[in-house]
Amino acid sequence: MDWRGIFSAIWVLDFEFSAPDGGLPSVVCMVARELKSGKEMRLWRDDLGSFPFNGGPDELFVAYYASAEIGCFLSLGWPTPVRILDLYAEFRALTNGHADVKGASLLAAAEAFGLRGMASDEKASMRDLILSGGPWTPKERTDILDYCAADVDITAALFNVMWPRIATDRVALGQALFRGRYMSAVAHMEAVGVPLDWPLLERLRYHWPHLKRLLIDKVDRAYGVYEAGHFVRERFEALIRERGYAWPVTERGQPRLDDDTFADMALRHSELSSLRELRGILSRMKQIALTVGPDGRNRTLLSPFRSKTGRNQPSNAKFIFGPSTWLRGLIRPEAGFGVAYCDFSSQEIAIAAALSGDVPMWRAYASGDPYMAFAIQAGMAPPDATKATHKAIRDRCKQIVLGVGYGMGASSMAVAAGIHLVEAEELLTRHRNTYRKFWAWAEQLQNAAMMGERLITPLGWPLQIRGGADINPRSLLNWPMQAGGSDMMRLACCMLTEAGVEVCCPVHDAVLIRFPIDDRDRVVALTQTLMGNASEIVMGSGHRCRVDVDITIHPERFMDPRGSEMWSMIMSLLADLESGELRPVPT
Repeated sequence: MDWRGIFSAIWVLDFEFSAPDGGLPSVVCMVARELKSGKEMRLWRDDLGSFPFNGGPDELFVAYYASAEIGCFLSLGWPTPVRILDLYAEFRALTNGHADVKGASLLAAAEAFGLRGMASDEKASMRDLILSGGPWTPKERTDILDYCAADVDITAALFNVMWPRIATDRVALGQALFRGRYMSAVAHMEAVGVPLDWPLLERLRYHWPHLKRLLIDKVDRAYGVYEAGHFVRERFEALIRERGYAWPVTERGQPRLDDDTFADMALRHSELSSLRELRGILSRMKQIALTVGPDGRNRTLLSPFRSKTGRNQPSNAKFIFGPSTWLRGLIRPEAGFGVAYCDFSSQEIAIAAALSGDVPMWRAYASGDPYMAFAIQAGMAPPDATKATHKAIRDRCKQIVLGVGYGMGASSMAVAAGIHLVEAEELLTRHRNTYRKFWAWAEQLQNAAMMGERLITPLGWPLQIRGGADINPRSLLNWPMQAGGSDMMRLACCMLTEAGVEVCCPVHDAVLIRFPIDDRDRVVALTQTLMGNASEIVMGSGHRCRVDVDITIHPERFMDPRGSEMWSMIMSLLADLESGELRPVPT
């Protein structure tokens, strides 16, 4: 396809800007080049007051990592473009599953296509100059504009090389423009951010070294595996022997201490949950590194398209939904506002049933309780069974159904359900026999992927295994569900932001939205409707995901039930520490 005949103008552009951690971008300059006419604009911040483009649907805006550019549009108060082609998203799409790809930066993409860009050390030097915040001499201004123009040069060259691979037909071009549309939604969500209780966060940060030691002392009373603030393996081995835990071991016969093993064992032995969470806090939270802007909003790069399924991968340390679940209690809407956590109910099950065309599985989803429905369909519970009457069998079936959705094997399912491996294998066999069409579909796609064939989601996110990539076959089994869920979330975020809903962030299969209290009912209803519409577009007519909503109104705070006990414990320790009832533990 010849791009010259599709768009009236094609602008390749790049901004230079600085931004404090958690803050909004402060624009330094912009360079934009129109490829059809060759016209170029080099504009310093003083010249960026008025919108210099037409901005209609016949103009295409090309950038590398376009959410950064659209973030600058928002900071300047400019309207956002209708048509965006993000070469970062397209590079990730073209190389998803390739073993020989060395990063996804602009320079890495250029190198992959045989193009030469600015040397990395020179690029770092210029970035340092820009991030210094000025003031800049006339020569430094010229150097910064030249540096910005150099990125436009390489982006334009990359566009010319990549265009024939991107726009193989109008469907492929439409899918690429959808990915660009999502990058615009990402910019909007990053600009909104998540409202936090900033004063409380500062108190936690100030006292965190002492709080960790006090927390160890309090939690470890039930276990006795710490000494002077350090985990002692020998003490833990003694605990295992004393309590009779069948703990997985390494090749050397020592207990496995990785996070996954602790998570599995805590599912089997609930009394270990506090120890597991304590270890997670100590290993992942040397300090509370959430990035928060001057307005008390948590903001960080959402890092879209980073995973093989196309999902976001924001920093676990900087993003409020990344660290331990108790910390989410810091989420607190401002006076006059509320937030709502809106999530697709059992999203992976719905997608698996709809895309595979497995009617019994869809009936199970439509029942409202797919775990109980599986038990009934598989003959393990009577037709009138409920969660109340058959909780034990439902719980076991739940772990099997969820495990299939996440690509788990029978052994992991056994640990999660707290049952013997033989029983887990039997339940997995029943799942296969109950949902035959789903399994035939999933295994056909898995085999195709293992042989190097290209998989693609309903909205165009691809995967192709090449170059000896180290891929777990079970992850390929659940890739269509996870990647289909990513499609659904991208579309929902686009529809919500374009409808004027303030989306604070996406969280796997959910979004956190913010709204004025007096407009709550309208905004929440609109969000549920648009998320449902997005699910039906991805899964097909007649297949619609339910959307559950958890609302928090100021002065209340958001709370993840999984972290509520730890939150209460830490708040109690903080209050005692600040009141003087507890003295800081010596370090």
